[in-house]
Amino acid sequence: MNNLQQLHDDKLHIISWINNLQDTAVVDKLKLLMLTSHQEYSIVDEQKNAIDEALLSVKEKGVFSHASVLEETQKRYPHLYNQKK
Repeated sequence: MNNLQQLHDDKLHIISWINNLQDTAVVDKLKLLMLTSHQEYSIVDEQKNAIDEALLSVKEKGVFSHASVLEETQKRYPHLYNQKK
């Protein structure tokens, strides 16, 4: 079965399930989901500035790999890695 057919089948199954619902709380949650799923999300200027600053830092200074950060952390704080559990 291809993805489009699976999507179609899933939607029909969901429609059938919703049609048989008797729980008003679930219906209310579905209505809320429908309302909020189409809303656009916006960020405040402070968040936008922080993101822009971080992107500029990455562009100018590059990034560090997880492995290099872990290695440096183990060198600086070996006592944290030698603890027995």
